[in-house]
Amino acid sequence: MIRPVLPLLLCLLLAIPSLAEPFRVVDVADGDTITIEPKHGGARSKVRLHGIDAPEMGQPFGQAAKAFVVKATLYKDVDVQVTPQGKDQYGRIVAVIVLPDGAVLQEKLLREGLAWVYTQFCKNCKEWEAMQADAKAQGKGLWVTDRPVPPWEWRKTSKKR
Repeated sequence: MIRPVLPLLLCLLLAIPSLAEPFRVVDVADGDTITIEPKHGGARSKVRLHGIDAPEMGQPFGQAAKAFVVKATLYKDVDVQVTPQGKDQYGRIVAVIVLPDGAVLQEKLLREGLAWVYTQFCKNCKEWEAMQADAKAQGKGLWVTDRPVPPWEWRKTSKKR
């Protein structure tokens, strides 16, 4: 009797925790950073999308990534699933964002070719890497170019200027 329950308990213990109350997206900074507030009022928080890195605003496809996130999230209720990391070095909540239709925002960005899997911070993202590879094979979004520059490399070169 205990044996069938054990896998279920393990799944529940390992699941990414979700913030209890519903949140509404009130601002989009770029393709991987949003601002949320509790649906029924309260303090706003910045959220860094876990596991992906979208092009920077001065980079090709930076505006397209932001526009995609605006259309998908702005003034909509989302489920914020905080990662074990909790916060990043800038104090932003690091989370997976689930849209009202149940889709994961990060997955939609990857499928449209508007973000890279951020392997430095996403260690178990093989499924997301496959989505990125599919977008690349189809020449979607930033993958229309032969050698798009990942944002983490672009940030290094733009700081030197």
